[in-house]
Amino acid sequence: MKTTSIALTGAILVAAGAAGAQDYTARLSLDVPEDNPKYAAAEIFADAVSEKTDGAVEIQLFANSLLGGEVESAEGIRLGSIQAGIITSSVLAQWVPEVQVLDLPFIFNSDEHAIAMNEPLTEALQDDFAEAGFHLLGFTPNGARAVISKEEVRVPADVEGKKMRVIQNDLHVDLWETAGASPTPIPHPEIYNSMQTGVVDLFDNTASNYYSESWYEVAPYYTELNHIYAIGSWVFSESWWQNLPEEHRAAIEEAAAEAQSQQPELQAKQDEESLARTEEAGSTIITDVDREAWIEVMQPVRDEYAESIPGAEELLGIIADADPDA
Repeated sequence: MKTTSIALTGAILVAAGAAGAQDYTARLSLDVPEDNPKYAAAEIFADAVSEKTDGAVEIQLFANSLLGGEVESAEGIRLGSIQAGIITSSVLAQWVPEVQVLDLPFIFNSDEHAIAMNEPLTEALQDDFAEAGFHLLGFTPNGARAVISKEEVRVPADVEGKKMRVIQNDLHVDLWETAGASPTPIPHPEIYNSMQTGVVDLFDNTASNYYSESWYEVAPYYTELNHIYAIGSWVFSESWWQNLPEEHRAAIEEAAAEAQSQQPELQAKQDEESLARTEEAGSTIITDVDREAWIEVMQPVRDEYAESIPGAEELLGIIADADPDA
């Protein structure tokens, strides 16, 4: 009888423990394939979350826009149907207008500067993100935009009168129009054909895409202007986040910080390898650009757009102060 009583007591305790345990699953949306540094960082993050929560929180990764494009994913995260994502910051500007400050040209002086702004800018914008339905965990640079062209580009005069593909964004249209180019919004999948057939003469994009999309075949010049960085926002659904126990929130924040600290190295390695492969195929990488001339040309557009961004002056100050070389 005593043995039976102990066994029953043990069973009750196990059942109570199981009932008290709460597992959480978050689907994390990505717009990139599995060989992209953004995915690699997300994988590091997911593994760290599992380890730090003893498996109580599972982060499931969905690459290649399987949960929808970035706009659809952001809307899903905001409403809670998707729990997390690493979303390009410019996409989130329709809900968090303050984040458009990251689209302004020449706000970063180096890759290190773009990395260093993560912590102070996250702290400054967390409340704004929360009001829009997002819990912000940080920012990571996903590469800098370079000018990709059929002919050499070093100074603004080199783009005058040239037909330039731009993204469907007023800021980008105005930037290149001010520089003297004739900007034409064209969808990403049509870039190769548009360059090949002469619809456009140049465009701007990142190193990894230059190689993976084979653009070097139709645009042999790659100019490292680095005028705008593609910044990823690490966000969770605010409603999902508020349902987490405090210890799980802390674990996720620690895991995100660890993954974000590793992504820049992963990105730099892929960018270097990508450009090396295009050079082997005959492309020319141009690094000696007149940066000050480009800044002078684009400054009026930057100032104009900054006036319409809430808190832009303060945010630009935070970004400037984060420069490790300042």
